[in-house]
Amino acid sequence: MSIRRYKTFFNILAGCFLLLVPCASHAQLSVTQQNAQSLVQNVLIGSGVTVNNISFTGNPIMIGSFNGSNSNIGLQSGIIMSTGKIYDAIGPNNSASTGDDLGVNGYSLLQNLLGPDAETNDAAVLRFNFTCEGDKVQFKYVFASEEYPEYVGSKYNDVFGFFIQGPGISGTQNIARIPGTNNVPVTINNVNQSSYSAYFVNNGNGITGGGSTVQFDGFTRPFIAEIAVQPCEQYTIIMAIADVSDGLYDSGVFLEAQSFTSPEVHIRQQISYVGANQSLYENCGSNRIILTRTGQTDKPMTVFLEAGGTATYGTDYTAFPRTITFAPGQDSVSFDIFAFKDDINEAAGEPVSIIYRDTGCTEIKIKRVDFTIFDPPGPLQVNAGNDVNLVCPGEPILLQAAISGGLAPYAVRWNNLQLGNPLTVNPDSTTSYRVTVTDQCGNTVRDSMMAIIKDYTPLKYNIKLADTICSGNSIRIGGIATGGKAPLSYFWLHNGSAEPSLMVQPEKDTEYTVSVTDSCNITQTRTIKIKVRQVHALFDVTYIDGKTIQFKDLSYPDISRWQWDFGDQSAGSDVQHPLYAYADTCRYWVSLVVFDNNLCSDTVRNPIKAYPPFNFYVPNAFTPDGDGINDYFSGIGEGFVTYEMLIFNRWGEIIFQTKSFADKWGQGKRDVLDRIPIDTYVYKIILTTPMLERKQYVGRISVIR
Repeated sequence: MSIRRYKTFFNILAGCFLLLVPCASHAQLSVTQQNAQSLVQNVLIGSGVTVNNISFTGNPIMIGSFNGSNSNIGLQSGIIMSTGKIYDAIGPNNSASTGDDLGVNGYSLLQNLLGPDAETNDAAVLRFNFTCEGDKVQFKYVFASEEYPEYVGSKYNDVFGFFIQGPGISGTQNIARIPGTNNVPVTINNVNQSSYSAYFVNNGNGITGGGSTVQFDGFTRPFIAEIAVQPCEQYTIIMAIADVSDGLYDSGVFLEAQSFTSPEVHIRQQISYVGANQSLYENCGSNRIILTRTGQTDKPMTVFLEAGGTATYGTDYTAFPRTITFAPGQDSVSFDIFAFKDDINEAAGEPVSIIYRDTGCTEIKIKRVDFTIFDPPGPLQVNAGNDVNLVCPGEPILLQAAISGGLAPYAVRWNNLQLGNPLTVNPDSTTSYRVTVTDQCGNTVRDSMMAIIKDYTPLKYNIKLADTICSGNSIRIGGIATGGKAPLSYFWLHNGSAEPSLMVQPEKDTEYTVSVTDSCNITQTRTIKIKVRQVHALFDVTYIDGKTIQFKDLSYPDISRWQWDFGDQSAGSDVQHPLYAYADTCRYWVSLVVFDNNLCSDTVRNPIKAYPPFNFYVPNAFTPDGDGINDYFSGIGEGFVTYEMLIFNRWGEIIFQTKSFADKWGQGKRDVLDRIPIDTYVYKIILTTPMLERKQYVGRISVIR
């Protein structure tokens, strides 16, 4: 296996591996196989050229059309010729060695470009005759190859050429040349990443990465092939491309659609009126005459114009230039024609022709524009119409001005509204409508009319839109609207009421929506926001001693006043955190009423106990025999808040437990008492005083019968 074929095999494996890697979807070059006759006649040829005797040598799969609008090839569309299958040009570039040896012969003209030792294979050759209207022929192309970049400078220098034969050309001349050089041909070895690199596009190597739209590893930027010819003489062009040294690694040439052209001048007119029909009116608008040339524009070009028709040149219309010169790089020249007012009645109009005589190959081509000059249109007039009386605001009326004279179509605007006539409006008050009309000649006229609304006072609904109430209170919202056309109707959204005002008692912040509508169906809608103030009364206590208590206010929010009632017929207090000493030990109901700045209030009432001084005693024995004397066991005392007693047997087991001072050990029926054996037990009593002091008593208690 040759080194080149071994590398091809390795690159195919690498390409297959790349195909296993998921890739994002991209727009690509697209190609379609097509016959040479159709491609030349319908795709390649542009203006100023006629062709015949079209032929193609090679495999039909080697030629077709392409669409490069979604690729980076540099051309929108045209013809593609390849040394392999044209479909292999489609991206992405995922192989460094795409190509097919189709077994097609080489081509002698390409062989001559390379020298006697080179060998061409798989040649695609497109040949046709052409005749030019001008003195030059040109077309745009891109050369691409899979031989890039690794075979630059090698014998695998795939070759192409554009060979022209005909009058004034010595022998056969190749016009595929690098711009600005002295006949340096466009080849792989001449245009690449190192030589004339400004004209080269590196599209990746197909192994470590490559372009997403075209398979070829590299290609040139768009070139223009051109040569001077003799107008009307027949020439032959041969477009050929071939592999060199072997049939592997394809190359291709892209020819831009409609780019095979010869310079040609065209003339057209653009009358300034909308929908103009080759008519120009005196003292009205203009006619722009536009000359364009095709082909290369790098040299100046002069054309000559003539005036025709019955209208007098320079008197009835503008004296236009008879000689027009295109400057280098300029492809369009224009000038404006104006018709002069002569106050002569010429109802039939006066024709005008502007003529360019283009010397063709068999006859002179007359290229011209024709138009007719007419008398000015009649005076532009407008009548806005009569004033209109309305009963209600918002009634629709039709604005329709009567327009005459001038040159239609007209631009019509009422006040600052959108353009239009007729136009429907809905005035909400007495309004003057002014109409402005402009015709195609630029003339402007104006008129006005009134839309009058009589005996109508605008509907107004001025009510309070926000208020604050205390929780639990009611408030009246809404009110009577003024103005409008009676009768008025009301509607409350939350309950459907038809009353002008309502009493409401919201529990939280609430919005109420009310609408009032008059008999003209004009509606005013209001949203009323009621904020509900929530006041919460709350307090806590701390015992200083059994009967002296520190009261702590915990009420919220924003409390500003306090009223304390200590429940003992005293005068109470208005202090936020009062300290109060009760005279007697008793249970009292203490009340607190609080107020905020809006006088919203709340009340809380809690029981409070005033305790006697602390004393406590624990006996050491009792007789649970049911005789009513010393039958139960508990501590004895007063001045404490909590009480807990536990009784343990000799094994440390709890045999009795209570958290109530009213519960005694031994209380119950006779059989309960009988189950308390005579023995010595351990008690544990835990007390808490009002001041939250913890007291604990532990001792022995004997059961005696």
